[in-house]
Amino acid sequence: MPLDPVVSVVTDIPAPPEEVWRVLTDLAGYAQWHPGLSYVDAPTDIQAGTELRTRITSGGEADGEYAFTVVHYEAPRHFAWRGGIPDVLMALHSYVLEPHDGGTRLTESEEITGTAAEQFLGPRRAQTQERYASYGKALAARLAAGH
Repeated sequence: MPLDPVVSVVTDIPAPPEEVWRVLTDLAGYAQWHPGLSYVDAPTDIQAGTELRTRITSGGEADGEYAFTVVHYEAPRHFAWRGGIPDVLMALHSYVLEPHDGGTRLTESEEITGTAAEQFLGPRRAQTQERYASYGKALAARLAAGH
């Protein structure tokens, strides 16, 4: 059976999409709330084509610095980037924000493709989903703290 290449987690946040978007796209502020991701030389002007450099520090074998390119930026609804090693291991990571019950429904997804996708994601799927759920909770906590 082929691997489902998408990992997706939904988090309901009791804040309007505009507030969630403000924190989510404040790339320089990620280190203050995100448990495993920070941006190196975080740009303040983000649009499709913007290059992003990230540092992952989740305590796993994927820790390190990575470069990504923004492929979609539609405030306050959709933010996505792509990066990796072409044809070997590529990731399309996205955030979709939708109004929901007076707050925001945040869907964080990552599609892993390439010849090494199954080897990479297969044994890590549950752990990846747990990590993404923790990221959504951390974002909600940051907003609840008034930031």
